[in-house]
Amino acid sequence: MTYPHSIVATVKTVASDARFSEWDHPTMRDVDRALSYMGGLLFTPTDRQRANLRAWVTATDNRIGTVEYSTDADPFGFLPVAAEVAQLTDDELTGRYQERRRTVDRSRYDIRDARQIPAAERPLMADSFQAAAEALRSGDAERARKYTDAASALRATPTPEGFVIWDRFCHMYVINVHYTDRTEAATEAARLNRRHRGTYHHTWS
Repeated sequence: MTYPHSIVATVKTVASDARFSEWDHPTMRDVDRALSYMGGLLFTPTDRQRANLRAWVTATDNRIGTVEYSTDADPFGFLPVAAEVAQLTDDELTGRYQERRRTVDRSRYDIRDARQIPAAERPLMADSFQAAAEALRSGDAERARKYTDAASALRATPTPEGFVIWDRFCHMYVINVHYTDRTEAATEAARLNRRHRGTYHHTWS
């Protein structure tokens, strides 16, 4: 399907805003107040509010950062999600925002199979683990070995092995966290989510 130039430009703007977290807290607080006051009904966002909502809803989509939506030009997959979000009506956009807020408040951190990491990101993550291993080698041999094993797991062919944790607020994988066991990964994700709920009493504070 071919889209008009204006739609293409909008999608690119939404994707860029999402990638670089181009939403401001005062504007999002105003959105929350308006939705609360009106019960989520008959709320028409301003252009600024709409841009903020589109960026945040795109950035926090659970498809961001997965191999399914990645391309060489857009390894985290912002563009295909932005294309969908840009075509939502205001009611659909605010409805998705309210549901997403509830989801992210409960579960900022998600477990992901390492096979979901976009191919362009895997060597970068592996290099990060290897650098950590080198830094720890003389002082903490056991941790250094775990980091070396993690680097090897991410470089495994034909697909990487193990489990990692995705941060939906920052749309990035948690640095130097890798597990071979799903249960251990789930325990760590739960710990991070509890910390998030205890620290962020309000998303836009």
